[in-house]
Amino acid sequence: MDRSVFLSDIDGTLVRGDVLPAPEVVQAAGVFRAAGGLLSLCTGRSVEGARPVAESLGVDAPCVLYGGAALYDFSADRFLWSVPFSPRILDCMEQLLREFPHLSLQALTEQGSFVLRRNALLNAKGVRAENRGPEVPLSALPLPILKLVLCGEDREELENCRRCFPPELCCFTFSSRHFVDVVSGETGKARAMAELAERLEIPLSRCLCAGDGMSDLPMLKQAGIAYVPANAPEEVRAAADLVIPPADSGGMAAAFLHGARWISKTMQPT
Repeated sequence: MDRSVFLSDIDGTLVRGDVLPAPEVVQAAGVFRAAGGLLSLCTGRSVEGARPVAESLGVDAPCVLYGGAALYDFSADRFLWSVPFSPRILDCMEQLLREFPHLSLQALTEQGSFVLRRNALLNAKGVRAENRGPEVPLSALPLPILKLVLCGEDREELENCRRCFPPELCCFTFSSRHFVDVVSGETGKARAMAELAERLEIPLSRCLCAGDGMSDLPMLKQAGIAYVPANAPEEVRAAADLVIPPADSGGMAAAFLHGARWISKTMQPT
């Protein structure tokens, strides 16, 4: 029979804030798996940032992490695929640190998450598992780097720092009003979802996706079914096949249950 996989964003979609999914969302995820669907995550978070959510939901497929820069198998605890930056990214980071002193900068690597500079907003709203330890100098970062996270109060300042990241090298996307994700220009969530689907031998038409940010939009557009929270930006909502309640109302429970019903209707015996 035809298999399906559900890829869900975490922040702003599954949860709002650094918490675990609500019990009704976890229960609905179990219903989806019981219907025969595979469950994955497609998130900007690192391994350490995504692991508690993956464990709480019982994901049973490799996950898209680092904003599409890697596939990670939590059951085997290993990377399956990755698209890191070229070493040229260090020059971009040096320029950002020099020209935008109010922005925080995090570098996410296979060896862990490193903070080059903090600010109050990162401490208040960032993923705690990725914001630990002392600030590290650029020269001490292990290479390669999979993803950068920028954070600042001023949206215009964040937009202006785009000039530090040439488009032929980087994909620069707002994940929320105050956070920017930067990954290699050769990848992104849609590219990584296609890689996962190929590895699972599942057509994109049987990939169900949920997301709330601009970084999710390409993934949502190529999915078989797209779920978007009601409080997402208008451009993202326009890509939805089903608009669901916001994360803080447990909206992903509705998405998982809808997906389970869809699987039951569309699965064909071999």
